[in-house]
Amino acid sequence: MTKRRSGAILTRLHLSRESAVPVWRQLEDQLRQAILSRQLPAGARLPSSRVLAGDLGVSRPTVVQVLERLEAEGLVEMRHGAGTFVAEALPLEVAPPEASDHEAGDLRPPRSSELGTRLLSLTADIEVHEHRSFLPNTPAYDHFPFAIWQNCVSRQTRRAYRDNMGYAEPAGFEPLRRAIAGYLALHRGDGCDPEQVIITPGAHAAFMIAAQLLTNPGDGLLFEDPGPFIARHLFASLGRRLVHVPVDEEGMDFEAALARDRQVRLAFVMPSRQHPLGRTLSLDRRLRLLDWARENEAWILEDDYDSEFRYNGRPLPSMRSIDRDRRVIYVGTFSKALFPALRIGYFVLPPGLVSMFRNAMALVFRSMPLASQMALADFLGEGHFATHLRSMRDLYAERRGRFLAAAEQTGAGLLQAEIPDSGMNALVWLPAGLDDRAVARRAVASDVHCYPLSDYCVSPFHSGLILGFTGVSEGQLLPGLRRLSDEINALARAESDD
Repeated sequence: MTKRRSGAILTRLHLSRESAVPVWRQLEDQLRQAILSRQLPAGARLPSSRVLAGDLGVSRPTVVQVLERLEAEGLVEMRHGAGTFVAEALPLEVAPPEASDHEAGDLRPPRSSELGTRLLSLTADIEVHEHRSFLPNTPAYDHFPFAIWQNCVSRQTRRAYRDNMGYAEPAGFEPLRRAIAGYLALHRGDGCDPEQVIITPGAHAAFMIAAQLLTNPGDGLLFEDPGPFIARHLFASLGRRLVHVPVDEEGMDFEAALARDRQVRLAFVMPSRQHPLGRTLSLDRRLRLLDWARENEAWILEDDYDSEFRYNGRPLPSMRSIDRDRRVIYVGTFSKALFPALRIGYFVLPPGLVSMFRNAMALVFRSMPLASQMALADFLGEGHFATHLRSMRDLYAERRGRFLAAAEQTGAGLLQAEIPDSGMNALVWLPAGLDDRAVARRAVASDVHCYPLSDYCVSPFHSGLILGFTGVSEGQLLPGLRRLSDEINALARAESDD
């Protein structure tokens, strides 16, 4: 069998036969500079002397001579039987390459489209979050059935995988779409044809596609206040005109806004559990919103992101299940029920929109990564998902009760905790006048990773914090809430002294 050519592809090496500098010296100088400037990082494997000689059109002894000289300087390591590598520890400290005059002097924003300009000024918290205590919307990773999931992944890998290495169906892996339709029918009482299901890379990609296909820049988009700030920034960055409406005990209070603004084309709503307040949209308001959509040929984008976790009774039915006029676009996700890194969400679409949305997925994403879809299809189809949900509902109900008891024990009247009948988060109301952003900064510094409610609001609202309880172990709970209580008390005293 022919030995495979390995090592870095050194495209920056250029040797000139017309130069007065010998070829070996050119090669030595260019390799040295690439290492010292970190273009070749520490530990990088270099091509073998035979491969490098062939790539450059020089003799192999010339290359061996250069590598031996660089090894003597401590810049490379020649390991017998393994190859040649850039040294892990360079023999001297090397300053990073200086920025060019253009890079150093031109601090103006780059020329871009209107969308690019809006994204450049984005202030949403879209940093990567590892698992941290009390972080909202965090599943209990320590109770995830990794062995079962790995079996699903391994089984798919062992199958005739080469048949699935090309571009996949833009709408998603057909067995997964069937499994999702079966799950919705059996466990949510909300059946659909698998052809109505389209797989997306998470819920936010679905929001983007829906907004672009169903509205134009400048169109009104109904949005709750307080509401999820990442989604708010997403729609605003697309140039949609957000029409903010308040949230009360019955959920989104939209009628006054819709009476004033006749140009609203899309309503973004979380009827089963509004985020961040946890309210449920009443049946009366659901029916009136459906009537509005029918009468105005508008659309409802239903975000059903964690309704599986309801602790009193069965999960609430979706708005789509009572939609007789096919105006609801349903979006589901596995990020909260399983784990966010899976990046699989889905649409359930009115039949008339399926072709349009499938074509959009084909043009924007071409096709979704197939391996995780195949594994998830098995995980759902074999009943593991339903079993996992039952287990997590029991666990989260237990952790919910412990959170409330611990908050009452440590709060001394300051931690007025509220947890709705569903979801993964708690609301902690703060004393009037206390800056929840300042409290959140102090809490995060004390390893209580919460979000200030003000980040979710456009209009002034009561000061509060959003804390996750589902991913918090019993050992973390009471010490964490005590630290939070201490920080609230300390900030309250400081402000009263002022």
